[in-house]
Amino acid sequence: MTIFVDTGYFVALLAPRDQWHQIAVNALRPGLRLVTSSLVVNETISLLQARGRLSAALEFLQRLRSDAEMQIMHVDARLQADAWDLFHKWGGAGANAVDCASFAVMRAMNIKRAFTFDAHFGTAGFETLAQS
Repeated sequence: MTIFVDTGYFVALLAPRDQWHQIAVNALRPGLRLVTSSLVVNETISLLQARGRLSAALEFLQRLRSDAEMQIMHVDARLQADAWDLFHKWGGAGANAVDCASFAVMRAMNIKRAFTFDAHFGTAGFETLAQS
């Protein structure tokens, strides 16, 4: 099964005191194909940096870049155009531009489930950890 990994999942996994930490840890199991986007990676390291956790951001980035089990999709011009179209559709519901780029990647790769706690993914028709 292929799963898209969102910022909230990464943050929950990295923060033992996060309210979603245990659910994030329990979601990992052998045989999953994990996919994220370069924009989600940027959002995650920026959030960690803003919280005063630059060392954690750098360590996360290094581990993620060397993780053979994590596929990082780079948003090209076609995916970005799709993301902007999706922003027109879902922006009013609160989905941000990175969420919409994630939706575009998920649609392009026919991914139905996301490791996220962001309700906007459910609103856009994807299954999330919060729904499991």
